[in-house]
Amino acid sequence: MKARNYPDIAIGGVFALGGLLVLSQALAIHSMPGLPVGPGLFPTITGGAMAFFGLVLVVQGWLMAPDEEVSLLPEEASGEDAVLFAAPSFFSPFVLGILGSVLASILVMPVLGFLVTGVLFVFAVVLLSGGKLLTAVIFSPIAAFAIYAIFAYGFRVPLPRGILG
Repeated sequence: MKARNYPDIAIGGVFALGGLLVLSQALAIHSMPGLPVGPGLFPTITGGAMAFFGLVLVVQGWLMAPDEEVSLLPEEASGEDAVLFAAPSFFSPFVLGILGSVLASILVMPVLGFLVTGVLFVFAVVLLSGGKLLTAVIFSPIAAFAIYAIFAYGFRVPLPRGILG
């Protein structure tokens, strides 16, 4: 019988229990009459996801031996290719660019609205992640409109309209 990866089991268990706690508290939130979406929707989704992924980590830790190595690099990656997959440090251009994009989005969303800001934000994230310009131009409006549709029509959460009125 192989040994278990106890740190993953413990962390996953704590995360799953935390998710169940969030889920139980979110389900106790009463919604206001006449509102299509209550205040407990997003905490319910978050708690459920935490519990699910905590259990996934527990199962993964149970099935994987502690001496088994997990690599995020493809087997053929070496040299310059390996650098592309290295975890970014906090002060890397990627991390600072993402943080700057989030901050800029927060500041301009009331003026420009969700759709315009969302397209610009996704465009920046795609380029910062190493995507090509054409990919960013095509993917950005699709992603922004999809997210807008999910929130505005699926969850019925109003989003800032900004310059599009």
